[in-house]
Amino acid sequence: MPIYEYLCPQCNGRFQKLVYGFRDPEGLACPRCGTTDVRRAISRVAVLKSEESRIEALADPSMLAGLDENDPRSIARWAKKLGKELGEEAGDDWDEMVDEMLEEELQRKDKGEDDGIDAEGEETAPASKKGVSQPDDLGWA
Repeated sequence: MPIYEYLCPQCNGRFQKLVYGFRDPEGLACPRCGTTDVRRAISRVAVLKSEESRIEALADPSMLAGLDENDPRSIARWAKKLGKELGEEAGDDWDEMVDEMLEEELQRKDKGEDDGIDAEGEETAPASKKGVSQPDDLGWA
């Protein structure tokens, strides 16, 4: 016995109905406004993945498709996609954190702050640090 979701174009309501068989039941009507002009909606589904399949999905090169490392919005879309793959491990506030970081980056670019990249895409360094090799800070102690 499937549970179908329905949309009501009259009041924009959405409701569910337990159905016997695969046909819409007789006398199906919107519980809000009572109209019988309702349409079956496509419902979201959840798919449980094993830890191994989640890791494989993260390692898939298609995960980086369409990623423009010079576009903060592109990076934010990728980070949100990554958060969805990580699921609960990313935390409840992952998307909010990504949005905040995007906003900060866009504000920084609007102010014209140097991002360390010149017009040709080459890394630049402040005059005081030129010639001095700095290790990459990847957050590792």
